[in-house]
Amino acid sequence: MDNHCLHVCVQVVAVPLEKFVCNVEQDCPHNCTCIKRPSNLTFSVSCPAGTHDSLPDRLPNPDQPPPRIGRFQLNFSQSNIQTLELRRYLNKTIWIDLSRSKIHSIQKKVWKALSRIDHVDLSGNQLTVLPPFLASENITFRWLAIYENPLRCNCEDKWIRDWLLSLGNALFTPCYQCPASCASPDRLKHRNILYITDEDFCVKPNRVPAEVFAEVCGRGFVCVCVCVCVLVCLF
Repeated sequence: MDNHCLHVCVQVVAVPLEKFVCNVEQDCPHNCTCIKRPSNLTFSVSCPAGTHDSLPDRLPNPDQPPPRIGRFQLNFSQSNIQTLELRRYLNKTIWIDLSRSKIHSIQKKVWKALSRIDHVDLSGNQLTVLPPFLASENITFRWLAIYENPLRCNCEDKWIRDWLLSLGNALFTPCYQCPASCASPDRLKHRNILYITDEDFCVKPNRVPAEVFAEVCGRGFVCVCVCVCVLVCLF
């Protein structure tokens, strides 16, 4: 009996730590899967597409069951979330995927909480305007994806370009796409925000072509000829 017990104990000690996976049900959101992996200190919460209209109010304690503490890896991609609200567990989160959801609004405190997370995926949402305090308060990210959001590119939004550039390699660039593009106005639609100049951002939308021609043509005889030809063609 003693030899048998010794043999079993040796086998348990020899099992690699990464083989230990704990499925947690207490406080796990409905229809979601909650798994703690002591080997890499993570506590993953994954929810099926379309099952949540907001972030869950609470999640399991990431430090339970022992051994070791845990940090959340949250997968809420393809959710029905529209407004991202603050949750306490974001302070214990190292990875969050909110891609391809319906987010159009993010609270200021949430932006600050997200900036402290190692990996933040907001791609494929409905964000049209980014808040200026991201630049004025020097909010940075370790890894951020915001491509495929219908961002507005008006004159008051020109700060976005410099802020995105300041993120450097932390701003994720997908294959065959730009990291952030304009959806409006029409003259800048699908343009890469990183390469739009201040003049492009702030051109007056009500300027008619004739005014532009008059400006250019006033600089020389050759330009006057071009303007005349264009006007004749229009008629």
